[in-house]
Amino acid sequence: MILIADSGSTKTEWILLNQGEEILRTETIGLNPFFVSPNEIQTVINQSALSPYLDQVKKLNFYGAGCSNDTKKEDLNQSFNAIFNNAEIHIKTDIEGAVMAVSEDHPCIVCILGTGSTFRIFDGKNIIRKYSSLSYILGDEGSGTYIAKRLLRGVFYQQLPQHVINDFFKDYPINAEELLHNTYREPQANRYLASFVPFCKKHIQTPEIESIVLQSFEDFYKVHLSRLELIKDYPVHFIGSIAFYFSDQLMQIASKYNFKVGNIVQKPLGMLKKKLS
Repeated sequence: MILIADSGSTKTEWILLNQGEEILRTETIGLNPFFVSPNEIQTVINQSALSPYLDQVKKLNFYGAGCSNDTKKEDLNQSFNAIFNNAEIHIKTDIEGAVMAVSEDHPCIVCILGTGSTFRIFDGKNIIRKYSSLSYILGDEGSGTYIAKRLLRGVFYQQLPQHVINDFFKDYPINAEELLHNTYREPQANRYLASFVPFCKKHIQTPEIESIVLQSFEDFYKVHLSRLELIKDYPVHFIGSIAFYFSDQLMQIASKYNFKVGNIVQKPLGMLKKKLS
């Protein structure tokens, strides 16, 4: 059996194949090794729908956020070896999986806009530009956490229309103390922050909310894409829920700065399955 995983910071999607046939598709929490410990990784998988098949997996292809760091990648490798006793383990970054899924072996720029954000340049054969994210506190422009931080400032600083603020507290009955505790004291604050993004989708017709999303995408373009000469020639593909659900706003930024958008894909796992099965 072959197991394929696409893991972000919020969730991991798994497909289990037996002789090319899909026998299981399931989800767990995200297994970004910067935010989830080796013990937690083992617990999550052992308690998942994968548990009856662990000894039958012969190959694991894992594409995950946080896997560009060699130390964290090794932590994952040790965890997986302890779980999948009979499997050949292959760990690569989520952006490498995204490139494989959408590039069709053509030169392109591939971006992930999910809970976090990143990008790579692909020349048709190799990834020729690597980028290390500063993560959700210092970076991750255009991501779910980036959008959420702007939203939360607008709410708690009373910078949004009152009816929007009122509706926010109906959906999320929290106060500033709870917000700060969950952000600074609880684990996986990036996932916590990103959980507020559906409110932006709900109110995207409100100009002030759409402006938050547009500015977040514009920041991603200005900080990263605008510095790439190849953006004049290469299509830019986008992977992830933020890019997918706010594709209209993403296209507005592409039109404003005159770069070509290729595919916008929420989940690359199905495309990876075709490549790897």
